[in-house]
Amino acid sequence: MKRKFAAAVAAMLIAAVGTTGCLDSGKVKKSEPQPTTAASVEPVTNEDGDEISESMELMRIKFQDVPDIDDGPVIKISDTEAKPGGTAEVTVSVTGADKKWNMCGIHITYPDVLECRLLDEDELTADYELGDASAKNSGFVAMDWQKNLADELVRQKKRSLFFTTLFKENEGRDGDIATFFFKVPDDAQPGTVYKLGYFYMESDMFRNYENDMSFEKYAFEHLKNGSITVR
Repeated sequence: MKRKFAAAVAAMLIAAVGTTGCLDSGKVKKSEPQPTTAASVEPVTNEDGDEISESMELMRIKFQDVPDIDDGPVIKISDTEAKPGGTAEVTVSVTGADKKWNMCGIHITYPDVLECRLLDEDELTADYELGDASAKNSGFVAMDWQKNLADELVRQKKRSLFFTTLFKENEGRDGDIATFFFKVPDDAQPGTVYKLGYFYMESDMFRNYENDMSFEKYAFEHLKNGSITVR
């Protein structure tokens, strides 16, 4: 019952922020207008040299006039392993934001040869385990984005998993936000590395109760990619 209530609260958050593409209308997924993204010829990289989504150019434009801060939240996708045909546990975590964040909405990307484990195949709700960082949430929803994908994702043969959560105040902690589960192909070759990254949409967020946009800017400018290695 508690989980159903939490899901209902987070669903209201999704509706409020207008999370395109990821949601079903009944069992038929309807296309919504996609925000413009900048498709670059050269890969876009973060400060560590990791390749990130072309859509991050949209983020850079959105925050270009927002003041920088010296320190803030760092969101990281884990580096993990799995056997061919096995299930990889992928954890999204945050540091530098202990009792400082209030809500988030983030798209992570994965190669379309992987299969996200679902709780409901009709609604495309993803299975997950909450981490300590999300323990006091008032609602949490995760959804797999498989249809009506943005052109960038289609071109790169990727899908996206979107998750959102919120708290009454700045009750988000440092640590693991949530763990998701991805099945590796049965014929995957040992040593294969599947890269995990981010897709930015205008409705994405990582905010504190004060709605400090410099805090959010720091979070999205310091995203850390992850990976699944076949062993």
